[in-house]
Amino acid sequence: MVLVAEPVEPIHLAIDNPRMPKPWRPQSVQVAYAELLDSVWGAAGAIGPGRLTSHWPLVGTAPERLLVVGQAVFGWIPDWRVADLGTPSGRAAILRETQLACYELADPMSWIEEHRVRSSPFWRMVRRTVEALWPDSSLKWFSHVAWTNLYPIAPNDVKGNPSGALLEAQTVPAARLLQAVADELDPVAVLVLGGPYWWPFQEHFPLTVLNRAERPLLAQGTVNGRSWVAGMHPAGAQRYGWRVDDYARIVALRLR
Repeated sequence: MVLVAEPVEPIHLAIDNPRMPKPWRPQSVQVAYAELLDSVWGAAGAIGPGRLTSHWPLVGTAPERLLVVGQAVFGWIPDWRVADLGTPSGRAAILRETQLACYELADPMSWIEEHRVRSSPFWRMVRRTVEALWPDSSLKWFSHVAWTNLYPIAPNDVKGNPSGALLEAQTVPAARLLQAVADELDPVAVLVLGGPYWWPFQEHFPLTVLNRAERPLLAQGTVNGRSWVAGMHPAGAQRYGWRVDDYARIVALRLR
């Protein structure tokens, strides 16, 4: 069963707003993202002319955050073709739009507050987990979230997660990017809701693979002093009988 990220409708991007806060873009993350784009460009012939989108980590404004890792996005703000990576100006335009998306907001994660996908299993799971970890916070739940994806570049004209050449070109550099994001953010913990898309990343992170009796969790461990939990995508877990609230309680206990 292939689980597809919830489609996200375009959000206004105020690229030219002089009062816009600076995007979160540490040097190590920029380097890792450039390597990811290099790898995708190297597979351009196999990837083909379809439209693509790209996601940059969005960081909530709370001082303590949970890094949440999804599978991929669909219908996100940037829209481009792999051929656009072939020129310096094309690549610069892709990076600019990707890095600035939602950073015109006072809290970049506040896009989710009124968006229809807030009721999806994925985002309900994230909210319930955050509320369990910070039950007394005076801040809105999404401020405690930093959000990234296993595969930052995804199809944007056909609903579906990356596959084939687009998936293969990303896996190794995407693992390096995820590590750079986690190191730079220094979150309280990392929650990967990637389902089967986690397994190609497992060899890059020293997590312990859990047995089937511990589903919906897949793997757990400590990386550079912080707790990581990898589990099923909440939509898939729900189909197998794990309700979002129950799944969130299980995860929160493991992350505390």
